[in-house]
Amino acid sequence: MAALSDGNLDVRKAAVLALAPWAAAPDVAAALRDALADTDADVRAHAGKALSQR
Repeated sequence: MAALSDGNLDVRKAAVLALAPWAAAPDVAAALRDALADTDADVRAHAGKALSQR
């Protein structure tokens, strides 16, 4: 989850994708909700998709 705040957008995107299978876990869901405010549209989109599929 720490990688969600990495300076590299590719790292943040990979982190969101890696966390997606565990989106139902409260701590992961909270981190993914925070990612919805990311500066990168892809990171936001992947976070939203992960949260909608939990």
